[in-house]
Amino acid sequence: MLFTPLERDFVDLVRQLAYSNPFDPDEQARIRQKLDSFDLGLQAEESKRPAVVSPPDEFTTIYSRRIEALLVELGKRVRCGQHDVSPTEVERYEDLVITVLHLRHFAAGRVVADVRQANQRISQYADYLRDLKEWTKVPLRLGWFLQRPEHSFAVYFQYQLAIQLIHTLIQGNSRPIARLKAATWHSIFPRELRLYGVLLYERMHEVTTLILGPSGTGKELVATAIGLARFVPFDPKRERFTEPLSGAFHPINLSALPRDLIESEMFGHVAGAFTGATKDREGWFEKCRLGHTVFLDELGEMDESVQVRLLRVLQNREFYRVGETEPRGFAGRVIAATNRDLSQLIADGRFREDLYFRLCSDIIRTPTLREQLDDSPEELPALVAHAAGRCLGDKAHGEFIERLTKETLACIEMSPAIGPSYNWPGNFRELEQCVRSVMVRGEYHPPTMASFAKKETLLPSPSVSTTALDQFLHAVRNGTLSLEELLTRYCSLIQSRTGNVAETTRRLKKHRLTVQGRIDPNWVEQFRQ
Repeated sequence: MLFTPLERDFVDLVRQLAYSNPFDPDEQARIRQKLDSFDLGLQAEESKRPAVVSPPDEFTTIYSRRIEALLVELGKRVRCGQHDVSPTEVERYEDLVITVLHLRHFAAGRVVADVRQANQRISQYADYLRDLKEWTKVPLRLGWFLQRPEHSFAVYFQYQLAIQLIHTLIQGNSRPIARLKAATWHSIFPRELRLYGVLLYERMHEVTTLILGPSGTGKELVATAIGLARFVPFDPKRERFTEPLSGAFHPINLSALPRDLIESEMFGHVAGAFTGATKDREGWFEKCRLGHTVFLDELGEMDESVQVRLLRVLQNREFYRVGETEPRGFAGRVIAATNRDLSQLIADGRFREDLYFRLCSDIIRTPTLREQLDDSPEELPALVAHAAGRCLGDKAHGEFIERLTKETLACIEMSPAIGPSYNWPGNFRELEQCVRSVMVRGEYHPPTMASFAKKETLLPSPSVSTTALDQFLHAVRNGTLSLEELLTRYCSLIQSRTGNVAETTRRLKKHRLTVQGRIDPNWVEQFRQ
């Protein structure tokens, strides 16, 4: 046996951590805690292998050194020829090499940061190749993944790029957002990462992702992370990726296109197909090459004729230009999103059931802003700061972002129309507009529910009394009010119904002075109206 029982337990934990979802904090913490207790009694030869990138934390530094020390010891055992090595042990050795290569060259994200903006030469590949050759210089029959260093380099790069994109595009640390990040990760990498590296990396474009969630919850950001975190082959001779990393995501907002032009925009047309079609034209599905993604936003607004065409694309991976009889192949990936209830649309006969069953293999649901804040109320300052950064732009100094963040938080806290229990019906999009309103006017007045119900023009109004009772009941249901807030609002509600303090005191069965001290005139007015 190549491994001792203790070493085998250690390696199995290493494999669990290496192949686990990096956005599952509970699983990561559980495995890390177990790894932290291992002492294999081996010393790493630090001086012979200076770090290529700085490890992101102390745990990674210690963890990487333990793996390197074990690899050195295993190499000695294999070369002496006194140990029988089973196929399972070869796999364990491979996974140790895979893990240490990732930690040494990608864990800090330097390579990704260097090349995201341009298709430039990556000099770090030479260091990576040197380490890979050294760790695989053993008399073992290692797998295909490590025998093709340019391929493993490209997979490692994609792995780290996906982590950076998800961290950057999906903001927040609440449990609903953690679940969203984990779900987004699995739309890029399936749960069998080892299988992905040798086979599924060239098949994931056949998986269609459907993103469901209310308006303003970041569905396009999720789609962008999935679409841009794609596998791109690496050319070892040129030390460059075979194509630019940008320009591979093609969003189409179906509700923004005229109905008579949707088919032409999506699938293209030939000259003479309809009035005004004077020459052949490529559609988005034709422009979407292998490794690229078409994002269909507002899927619920799609006409049935277009649904039939999309069904053919998903079913046969081919489409027809408008006015053409020869099919064309489709090599890209489709991601779709909607804020509509597709099950209801199917029941109403407005959405094809067979199309839904072509979309439902990979479904992601985006949480509302209220769900995030109910789980982690302390998230609000960070989300406001992120929105302030977006509003002020990349050139803004930190002090300006901090000042706008403080002003917005003060506005939210002081406004009787918003407060900590406000429902944020527009989700993060509304929060961003709240920040913009504070930036421009120093205040924010949310639209009233009556305006939504009557579909009136939404005008800023200092009175938002029509939502006061809804906000209060929502806050009670979710348990987000402090005891002081609860007493004040409830006493004010009763006062708004009775109209005089004596009757309010009688109903509440408390001393008149106690009740008077709890009545807030602003809330009374809000509840009255």
